[in-house]
Amino acid sequence: MKIQQIALINFRNYQNLNLRIDGLVNVFYGNNAQGKTNILESIFYSAFGMSHRTGNEDDLVKMSCRDMAAEVTFNNLYGEHKLRVKRQNICERMRKEIALDENVIRSKEHYGTLNVVMFSPEDLQIVKGEPALRRRFLDMEIAQTNRYYYGLLVKYNRVLQQRNKLLKNARENGLDIEQLDVWNNEIASVAAEIIGLRLNVLKKINRIAGDIYKEITNQKEELVVNYELKTNSSAIICSQEDSMENWREWYLARLKERQNIDVLRGSTGIGPHRDDLFITVNENNLRSFGSQGQQRSGALALKLAEMEYVKSEAGEYPVLLLDDVMSELDSERRTQILNFIDGRVQTFITVNDKNLIPELACNRYFCVREGSICEG
Repeated sequence: MKIQQIALINFRNYQNLNLRIDGLVNVFYGNNAQGKTNILESIFYSAFGMSHRTGNEDDLVKMSCRDMAAEVTFNNLYGEHKLRVKRQNICERMRKEIALDENVIRSKEHYGTLNVVMFSPEDLQIVKGEPALRRRFLDMEIAQTNRYYYGLLVKYNRVLQQRNKLLKNARENGLDIEQLDVWNNEIASVAAEIIGLRLNVLKKINRIAGDIYKEITNQKEELVVNYELKTNSSAIICSQEDSMENWREWYLARLKERQNIDVLRGSTGIGPHRDDLFITVNENNLRSFGSQGQQRSGALALKLAEMEYVKSEAGEYPVLLLDDVMSELDSERRTQILNFIDGRVQTFITVNDKNLIPELACNRYFCVREGSICEG
């Protein structure tokens, strides 16, 4: 997969940009707050319809402007395509439109069209940060190559909101057992499918990330990623797949057990939205007992494993976005990333100092200054 052109209108600090891309490794350099990250953000936004930096899309629109668009032209195994995401003000309401080759598509058709992996300083927190970061890592990885999974997540969140609404109402007005049973069945059915797919994918990720981590540590350390299933009173390590019906029955039983607690709190305390990944190195909890170097190596192994997993499922490498991450890594880990991408992965890198990236024949350098870009 290779991006050929980026076109932006009123995106962040770019009023009107048409940037032709012909390099395999594209390095955007310059001082802070000039617009380097905005280029990578526009690619991510085109691929997923959301930003990796903010949940408020109004932040993406150039100051004093009302409409905005990001468009990426790219090649994949099936030919050349143009993907555009735009927001425009129609009758004082903001409308968002996603188009592939000039045909409007829905969000669930959007995921996986342009496969992208983002590695930013925040991703170094995958190991030691909050569980939500690890869930997001796993969910985005699966959704890029499985649109059905994306639909499951949307459905699960909708059902979860409905159950939580019922729980809050029950706290005020008393519990309707029959209605709660309906939502328990719904949430258990969708949760069973989600966990089945997560465990299946994690088995592959575990193998790939383990091999990469061994290579990083010269075969001295072993990385293992397990699924941590939150129960009513604790968490259990779940390493084996089970039938969907068994998972459904398991969730139904747990939801029934904690019914009174959920009513009291007005929220659902068990399900895929609460689970985590439990990562160990040489059988020690990497989050609690790993050194900073081990944690960063673990994060690097997981992100590179994401690249390999997408390739194994989609048949080609995704585009890699390295947003200001090179300055956060030591020279050895920078070299490991560059060796991985060398000659096979189109990569977009932001750095303050272009000298952090060794000059290679496939590199292209872009100087970014106050929303203007010049090559060289």
